[in-house]
Amino acid sequence: MRTVLVSAIFLVLGIWATWAITGGFELLTTEQARRLDISRKQPPVPGVRLIEQSGQAFRFGAWVREGNKYLIVDFIYTSCQTLCRSLGTEFQRLQQRIIEHGLQGGVHLLSVSFDPAHDTPAVLQQYARHMRAMPEVWTFATVGDVRELDVLLKTFGVTVIPDRLGGFQHNAALVWVAPSGKLVRVADFGSSDSWLNELKRQN
Repeated sequence: MRTVLVSAIFLVLGIWATWAITGGFELLTTEQARRLDISRKQPPVPGVRLIEQSGQAFRFGAWVREGNKYLIVDFIYTSCQTLCRSLGTEFQRLQQRIIEHGLQGGVHLLSVSFDPAHDTPAVLQQYARHMRAMPEVWTFATVGDVRELDVLLKTFGVTVIPDRLGGFQHNAALVWVAPSGKLVRVADFGSSDSWLNELKRQN
């Protein structure tokens, strides 16, 4: 009887500890924590200086607000042959959906490289051509000052770790930014379609 009681106490304590650590069972993984944190806090896009594939520089936050569009953002590096390719394929699909829905005036795609040493504007331009990106729908950019990269990655909840083979390990998802310049949602591949459909109904 005593053993059963002790086991029950440990079980209750374990459940309580899990509840506390996961924010009421909401934060079961680091990625889930990232998504919940962004949706709750809706942090503003930092005003870091980005340089797009044509060589044009712009301040990220101001660019979003001036464009007055929803932005779907991913983080890549062009020499990646695995995860970034999947992100590129998803953006190609979204580009087509945006065009089909006539949403070019309301939604834009942005791929940001976190490897500015390699991904110069010329490299990004070549990569954009390879991905068949249409500039009016899909922009490629990287930071103008590598010292601003950390704040950008932290705001978007992106973790980047060198893999000692010349590449990087990183998490991936699509982040929606509202025209106000605030991050509002982290989406999985394929899950942005419902938002595009809703925007189409509103237009």
